[in-house]
Amino acid sequence: MSRYRWLRPIRAVESMTSLPALDGLDCDQCDKLLWEAMQRGDIRAMLNDVIVPAAHIEAYLLLYRAACPDQPPYTLPPNLGVNYDDLCAVFDRPNRDDRKRGRPRQEHQGWTDDHKLAFEMHKMLASPDPNRPKNPTQAARLLVDAGRVAGAGTTESLVKRLVREFRKRYSS
Repeated sequence: MSRYRWLRPIRAVESMTSLPALDGLDCDQCDKLLWEAMQRGDIRAMLNDVIVPAAHIEAYLLLYRAACPDQPPYTLPPNLGVNYDDLCAVFDRPNRDDRKRGRPRQEHQGWTDDHKLAFEMHKMLASPDPNRPKNPTQAARLLVDAGRVAGAGTTESLVKRLVREFRKRYSS
């Protein structure tokens, strides 16, 4: 036997009715919720002191349903053990889900140094010097090769970042 607390299905349904998240549901509705959670494999089951693998529990439940047609369709076998910890983890949740959704917000919203370097690139491209860079990529590469760009990454990624900042600020 394991160290977890195992309940018979009738006791599991009785304890489900006392959970705040399932307040107001009757036993038949709790029976259906428990049966569906076990079929999905959300709640571990034990049969004859052996934990039933999640892949096998669905077949076992369907076989019991076919063998006992006089029982209601969501009745669990009486010799099945239901893990109490899993039962609480699945059903003892608030009705409203407050988890954050989507991609986390970026904390760093802009590189002030990159803005300064983009202005310097703009000056380099506008200078009358015949040896000036011909495009923003060449200007960014000169700044990266001179070691003036902060941050981690390869030379190419730093060049791309500077060109992106330049185009954001100075393209028409």
